[in-house]
Amino acid sequence: MRTTYLFDASAAIEIYLPRNPRTKKTVQFILDQKKTFKQATLFIPNFCIVEVINTFGRKHFSNDDSNEKLSNEDYVKHLNRFREDVHWGRTLYQYELNRYHIIAADQIIPAEHRLPRRYEHDHLSTFDILIIAMACELGYIGSSEDTFLVTCDLRLKQVFDDLKKSDVSGFMVAGPLGEVDESRWTPPQCVYLPNAKHGELKHVSGQAPFNP
Repeated sequence: MRTTYLFDASAAIEIYLPRNPRTKKTVQFILDQKKTFKQATLFIPNFCIVEVINTFGRKHFSNDDSNEKLSNEDYVKHLNRFREDVHWGRTLYQYELNRYHIIAADQIIPAEHRLPRRYEHDHLSTFDILIIAMACELGYIGSSEDTFLVTCDLRLKQVFDDLKKSDVSGFMVAGPLGEVDESRWTPPQCVYLPNAKHGELKHVSGQAPFNP
């Protein structure tokens, strides 16, 4: 069974601009499963591709003089590498938004709004909700145990975990297709890159266990 990963934009950026050695090592562990051991598929939501490109642009064109500002050389380098990585799915295979992801939002939204916020703007965007739906769908069509959502968004991780352990079936609304199968969108696994732990990621055949 191949391992399946869904990178959101915050995680995909770490491939090119890792925030620290620990995160870089975690991302490389996943990339090795795809490129070296040929036993993993790395997806990225199609709308996250634009978000990654926009992040590169923001870091380059910003008036900020901090170390995070990208020079013209680095901007072009990272942008070209990312384009190569998504071209024909060489590294990141774009995952298209579909009707099932939209239907799944009914189950995810209640978990988002009932989870206490750490501060005023601590909430998920509509696209974040769709990313969780995409991860659930990949787990459904494959294997929940072998499917991982990869993110650097702590709120997304917290909502994902709350959805995984809580019963939100009472919030589900029957649509034109009838009653919703509440087990359809069971969340798979979620890896929060800045704090990935020993044993949290599965290793593939021939690969040493994950040790951050």
